[in-house]
Amino acid sequence: MSERTFDRETLLDLTVNIVPLGIILFFVLVFLFVTPWEFDPFVTAISMGLLVVPFVVLALVTFVSGRAVARDEESGAAAGELSASDATLESGVEDELTSDDHPETSGEEPNAETDVEDEGNSDADADENATN
Repeated sequence: MSERTFDRETLLDLTVNIVPLGIILFFVLVFLFVTPWEFDPFVTAISMGLLVVPFVVLALVTFVSGRAVARDEESGAAAGELSASDATLESGVEDELTSDDHPETSGEEPNAETDVEDEGNSDADADENATN
């Protein structure tokens, strides 16, 4: 394992969580030092709780996901797997969509109008044969 848990690429991946952490921290500091309303312990506890609880949860989720991303990148590099940029449709998906196993791609497309007309004619023919 590398010396640092979060390398440059992992930190770039986690930026989407680090930015909201900074925003929440800014508002915690603003509301601690500037009180736009008179001091009320209930209102202060609720406002700080609404900022601190999401901050702690987001920080925990960011740390856990960062460790998972770092571990996945390390195991992917060790195993020699393809990166996401190397993955193309040549992986067999295109062949699967055009295989002969699928009736939609067999070359014969069913015509709904003729099927309905044929069913109607066969019923009429059966009735005609029954009366004769």
